[in-house]
Amino acid sequence: MAITSYTHYLRDLKKIIDRIRDRPFEFDGADVQLALCKNGFGYRCHDRVENGQLFSEHHMGPLSVHEWQADHEQLGRSEIDEFFELPEVFAYSDRALDAEKNPLSVAHWDATIGIVEMEVRERHAPSRRQRMLFAGFTDRIHAEFFLAVERDLIVQDHNPGTRLYEWQKIPEDLPRSLATAGHHVKLGPWGSTAAAKL
Repeated sequence: MAITSYTHYLRDLKKIIDRIRDRPFEFDGADVQLALCKNGFGYRCHDRVENGQLFSEHHMGPLSVHEWQADHEQLGRSEIDEFFELPEVFAYSDRALDAEKNPLSVAHWDATIGIVEMEVRERHAPSRRQRMLFAGFTDRIHAEFFLAVERDLIVQDHNPGTRLYEWQKIPEDLPRSLATAGHHVKLGPWGSTAAAKL
């Protein structure tokens, strides 16, 4: 099966996130949880829309520290924005969550690992959600090395799984409290973050 590239998928996610941030009044509600790991350092952002208003929280810190500091100046925002522009992006499947070692512990240092979990409730449109774990690279050489090592854990033919999944409609009869509920998977220091609820 062919490895699935998620470069364009990630670009589309950024467009939706930008619209949520710029025009929150167009949404009945939204919840965006994002965490990145790059060179042993982490960045976390949580955006939510309630009653047409946007609320945001930012944290950052080394992965060796359990509790990250609040990033009031949003210094990590540029790192997060750069992640969405990486030219080589792939995604982990559910198989990565069941592997002996989690993706953060074995990820190549040239990779940026990102968890993006979103629930979007647009007006006059079905509610939908997605939860993906990405690995992004600045060049093809490092991406090829990554694929050679982690091929069995990477999404192929757009078939991520049930704990990691692309956009899907939220059943109308599913209570909102259950819509984003998932399986808890410890991903190092991310295990304490909302974005790591896989």
